[in-house]
Amino acid sequence: MLFIIYSINYVFTHSNILSSCMLFKDVVGQEEIKQHLIDIALAGNVPHAQLFLSYPGAGALPMALAFTQMLVCEQPTNTDSCGTCSACIKAQKLIHPDIHFSYPVINKNASHKTPQISIDYINEWRKEVLENPYLDEQEWLQKIGAENKQGNISAFEARSIIKGLNLTAFESKYKIHIIWMAEALAKEGNILLKLIEEPPENTVLILIAENQEEILPTIISRCQLVKINKLNDEAIAEGLIKKGVPQSNTQHLAYLADGNFNNAIKLIDSETGADTRRLTQWLDFSINLKAGELYKWVDENSKAGRENLKVFLEYSTHIFRESLLLLHIQNYTARLAKDELNLAMRINKFLTYQKLETLLELINKKHYEIERNVSPKLVLMDLSLKIHHIIRGK
Repeated sequence: MLFIIYSINYVFTHSNILSSCMLFKDVVGQEEIKQHLIDIALAGNVPHAQLFLSYPGAGALPMALAFTQMLVCEQPTNTDSCGTCSACIKAQKLIHPDIHFSYPVINKNASHKTPQISIDYINEWRKEVLENPYLDEQEWLQKIGAENKQGNISAFEARSIIKGLNLTAFESKYKIHIIWMAEALAKEGNILLKLIEEPPENTVLILIAENQEEILPTIISRCQLVKINKLNDEAIAEGLIKKGVPQSNTQHLAYLADGNFNNAIKLIDSETGADTRRLTQWLDFSINLKAGELYKWVDENSKAGRENLKVFLEYSTHIFRESLLLLHIQNYTARLAKDELNLAMRINKFLTYQKLETLLELINKKHYEIERNVSPKLVLMDLSLKIHHIIRGK
């Protein structure tokens, strides 16, 4: 996950920049996939189970929303849903009775006899998706107060999906269920196998995922795969212009976003490089072995929560990787904001190719340890000391 910060000398409010994308014409780029989905919707030859396998921020959820709106639309055109009929209006508000959602959630209330499921967070879901359908899982979990907890889609919810899709549709021809970040199903995905193999008539199940390796092979083999690749810079720039961003700024923002429209949105009104400053401090304390400051930094940052630490380590990996490319590719244009570029240039003054490679391997290893619930304080302190030895060692 890439968090890059860019300062802009104008201010946009989220209400101006973020809006739901329910029509195909509003989905950024991905023209071939749009046409494919429009064709099967118009033909009525809709696969009962599809897996939208997407690059982060490339638009899988907006695509699924536009597709399902067209399926329930009362007056679809040859290019899109009408956007004005009763069914479209309900779909746009995420309240259509035949379109249902599952997504990673947490158990806030331990007294519940059954695990909390997506419907318990439906108001939060509608609010966040209507503001930004390109949001990522980490943002969603933070919005529902997950802190350092990992979200999941429980066995209880998987069975609820089956029960819901076996009911008769209320208003439209189809009964539809979208499972966002289907990786959160984990092994519980086995519960859905019979549904996928023997679906009720006119049911549509859309799974959205970003990591194919975390989806059960038995599910992948039973779904029609729709691969959604990273967006090109031109598509992101056009999407930003539609959101009201001055054209003079869109090309640079698109380049920094690296194919992820959610990153482009974040870049619009970011004012400070908090992660850049945090990484700069950490490297200074580690490389120069400033024991007191390093201990304090590790103590404070180890309390950030596992998911936040994973994001920070991914950000650090991005900076080091761009530093590596700057070091060895002549005239390389780094996907870095100004303060990040300055940090990368400083890093390259005392790092060799071999040391950068070693650092990248080490950070990836520590990222895995955080995932495996190793003590964050131990991970960060061990990583800090090893950074010192890698950089200062011969």
